[in-house]
Amino acid sequence: MSVLTGILNTGVSNHTFNNWANIYKITPELYFQPNNIEEVIEIIKQCTANHKTLTVVGSGHSPSDMCLSKHYLLNLDKMNKVLSFTEYPGYADIEVEAGVRIFQLNDYLNEKGYNMQNLGSISEQSVAGIISTGTHGSSSLHSLVSSQYVNLTIVNGKGEVIFCDEKNNPEIFKAALLSLGKIGIIVKATIRTIPKYNIKSFQEVVNFDTLLENWDNIWCSSEFIRCWWYPYNRKCVLWRGIKTEEPLSETPRKSWWGTRFGRFSYEMMLYISVKLFPSLTPYIEKFVFKHQFGAVETFNKDSNLKTANAEELSAVSCVQTSIDGLNMDCLFSQFVDEWNCPLANGPEVLKTLDYAITKAAENGDFYVHVPMEVRCSNTTIPKEHPNYSKRTPTSAGPVYGNLVRPYLDPTTTSLKYSENVTNDQLTLYINATIYRPFGYNTPIRKWFSMFEKILIAAQGKPHWAKNFIGDVSMLPEKVEAKENYQDYDMFGMATLFKEWFGSSLDEWKTIRSQQDPNGIFLANKEWCERNGLVD
Repeated sequence: MSVLTGILNTGVSNHTFNNWANIYKITPELYFQPNNIEEVIEIIKQCTANHKTLTVVGSGHSPSDMCLSKHYLLNLDKMNKVLSFTEYPGYADIEVEAGVRIFQLNDYLNEKGYNMQNLGSISEQSVAGIISTGTHGSSSLHSLVSSQYVNLTIVNGKGEVIFCDEKNNPEIFKAALLSLGKIGIIVKATIRTIPKYNIKSFQEVVNFDTLLENWDNIWCSSEFIRCWWYPYNRKCVLWRGIKTEEPLSETPRKSWWGTRFGRFSYEMMLYISVKLFPSLTPYIEKFVFKHQFGAVETFNKDSNLKTANAEELSAVSCVQTSIDGLNMDCLFSQFVDEWNCPLANGPEVLKTLDYAITKAAENGDFYVHVPMEVRCSNTTIPKEHPNYSKRTPTSAGPVYGNLVRPYLDPTTTSLKYSENVTNDQLTLYINATIYRPFGYNTPIRKWFSMFEKILIAAQGKPHWAKNFIGDVSMLPEKVEAKENYQDYDMFGMATLFKEWFGSSLDEWKTIRSQQDPNGIFLANKEWCERNGLVD
């Protein structure tokens, strides 16, 4: 057995990486946690010298296998320092090492009186990881989280330190803002933040047909907005939030399934339905919905609705910190297939999904889990940075860190920016979640395949980090299909990605090859080939 020397001696040989959902795990040859950029550079040089590939992992919240690496695995948790904090009229820029987790960044900003402008559903990701697959929030005004980033510093596959922003190495910046971890290792980032704000949210029970009838008036009615759809119950929960300086609610909004009993009960019911009686699934949904939200439609009711007590009132209207308002409880292990399409196509998509879900249940073909999350974002961008000097802590909308659209941004590029936001410039996101109760693999292929066909017909594309399935017919000619597929295995979508992204994908691949000529970051190359990211 060879003796490891130098930087390789800091690698751990018996570390097993599990993603958050515990769907995938792997024990690489070596696992590294560098302390600084110099160590990152040395690890990359050793990859070249020893013909090894390298993958960077953070919280592992992607439910897919895209981050698995048999060679070297690298985690940046020890590179989590705040490097600088500079205030400007209306905003502040914070420079950090890229291993900082978002929840750590939130804590630091809170002490300074600032907040992230928009968040996804969780804050466990690293500063580097949250932008690498196109994370977004839910807002008619805000774009991908990467739009808050002013600049990046990466170490490429040649061991070079590259600084990039809108003016310096702009093409590398455009590729690195959604890199899938294949361009280089992000080691530093500057993020644009805004003065601290709370979110006052209103939560309403909406019948499914009511949602469709009011579609044109809902999505631009609030800065932050999301909807949870319960198809078997034919109801939705509409959550709308605005910035406020009002004090936090004394009684926080509670969740039945957020309690230990509620969570265990829901997971146990799902386990019984998955293992023994799938036809129970619709009844479980109705039971859970009633205990969590009640059964009466409250959409557009009197804002002074009489409530029995403070707890009941907080279920309707509640003031929370921006973090508590934007984050949500993801419950337990799950497969997720998330797609986007133009918001204008939403009603037809939901009607088609509703019909497919209902018919599948009637025939016993498959059953879905809930909630199905329906959200929106605005990935259109202005031509110039607006003047932010007159902003207040409750001013709506973003303070852009950059005006760059990443090459691999999967949202529709034909939507046009306008200061007066309408549905016509918004992107709809739909999340199909299938839980794995107590780690049991619930079947997903029939449901996810149908879900994807419906979204493809609606000009949709998948979220890069999720469990999109694709089809064998979408593989490039030189890639052979596996002999045996498990129910949850990805086929791949190479031919569609080539068609959808066109020259943008070609540009991304060119920059990827230039920055990583030895293919160090092509760990799990098969995943890349199946999805057209390498030739």
